[in-house]
Amino acid sequence: MRSWAGAGAVALALLAGTAASSAEEPAKPPAKKKAPAKPTLAELRRLVAEQKATIEAQQALIAEQQAKLAEQEAKLGVQDAAIEEQKAKLAALETQLQEMAKRLDQIEQLLPMAEEQKALEDRLKKIEDAPEIPPNVVSAGDFPGSMRIPGTDAAIKLGGRIRAAGVFTLAPLGSDDRFLTNSIPVETTDEAVGEGRRTIFTANTSRFNFEMRTKTGVGQVRTFIEGDFVGSNDSGARLNFRLRHAYAQFHGFLVGQTWSTFSDPLADHQDMDFEGINGENVIRQAQIRYTHQVNKTVWFAAALETPEVSLTGGQGVNVVPDTVARVFWRFKEIGHLQAAVVFRQIRGEPNPPLSGSESENAFGASLSGVVPFRYFQLVDRFIFQLNAGRGNARYINDLNSLGGQDAVFDPVTGELQPLESVGFYLDYEHQWKAWETTRKMKLRSSFIWSFVTVDNLDFQLDSAYHETNRYSVNLVFSPLERIDLGIEYIYGTRRNKDGSKGSADQLQVVGIFRF
Repeated sequence: MRSWAGAGAVALALLAGTAASSAEEPAKPPAKKKAPAKPTLAELRRLVAEQKATIEAQQALIAEQQAKLAEQEAKLGVQDAAIEEQKAKLAALETQLQEMAKRLDQIEQLLPMAEEQKALEDRLKKIEDAPEIPPNVVSAGDFPGSMRIPGTDAAIKLGGRIRAAGVFTLAPLGSDDRFLTNSIPVETTDEAVGEGRRTIFTANTSRFNFEMRTKTGVGQVRTFIEGDFVGSNDSGARLNFRLRHAYAQFHGFLVGQTWSTFSDPLADHQDMDFEGINGENVIRQAQIRYTHQVNKTVWFAAALETPEVSLTGGQGVNVVPDTVARVFWRFKEIGHLQAAVVFRQIRGEPNPPLSGSESENAFGASLSGVVPFRYFQLVDRFIFQLNAGRGNARYINDLNSLGGQDAVFDPVTGELQPLESVGFYLDYEHQWKAWETTRKMKLRSSFIWSFVTVDNLDFQLDSAYHETNRYSVNLVFSPLERIDLGIEYIYGTRRNKDGSKGSADQLQVVGIFRF
């Protein structure tokens, strides 16, 4: 420790002396630096060799990296090819899946047909396995409600209805069991003027029918016959069988008596009166008709129908059949429209002292239909019909009942003049479905207005029929599917050519029992 301390002291003394001597003497200029020595050729060659080695090492590293990169690119190419292959397989699977879905839909659509086919095969097997029915045994027929006639290939169905009505006439009227608008008394000389209130109960409007269908090698023949008991005979008996329908159908042809092709029985208003509405067309007559179905909703029909001319001042002569055509269009679930035309020849012989015969051409047109009313949560419907023409009174209910309204003979000249007439009705039918009880009873009401007018000729009498109005309102319910019970109030007016007017009203209570 002491030797190191002494040496340090000596060093400090020497430094101090050196510093003092340098402070006293002037500073000397710095010495010049020597230029570095130039490298030798061997050194340069060595440096070049080192640089080449470094470059080669870098090139080898680059080549190695390029090889690795190429390897990665090759692997990526393989992966891309695999991906594309997988995409192609997925596309093929999707196409196959779509085809399978379509096939499944087709199979599902065929299932009901297959089930029906199986049910039919089972039924046929049961029939084949069942013992043969003897020819004298009655069996079920080929259409609903029918039975097969023993020993034949025909099936028959029996049907009809019992209609019982209580009719309460509240004012003078020329009919007791129905409301005949044309019988409302207007002139003081009318027979019904003195009649007061009266009541009648009747069931003679009941009807009976049977239908038969027979198979043939080229189709099925259908026949239908129906009658009621409101006819009359020479003895004046109240009950007498009256033929309503008697016709046969084969393919599109119909031959026999039924509703005229000019009529529209499907415009089925709920009016309870047996007479029907004064302005409607509900005539039945013999005819030959052909019906063609244009498509699922449109039908066309043409017919030749029996002519029955009714004249005033003479006797009608029936020569040329009435020619009728109609087009029927169905829409929605219950709606339809029908347009029809009829062409007639009005021929007649005047009452003596005039003689000879006269003929005139006549025509009529009709538009009718049912239009559903489905607004405000209602399930109601409008029913209407319009009939108009010249010499077409036979096809308007009230004028047909009155008679003599197709044409009129001029009592002076003997000229035959067809009458122009118009009849229509409007019906609004309401279903009372707001309450559960009325819905179960199928309670319904109809509000009906009907109008008929005739364009009178100057030479007609002042008491000639000019126009009628008929108003009715009813309430009908069905406690059972085959039973209708209803009550209806009817009010009507008649006005003659001279402007005189009369009115009448009636109350009807009706029960209909179908079988």
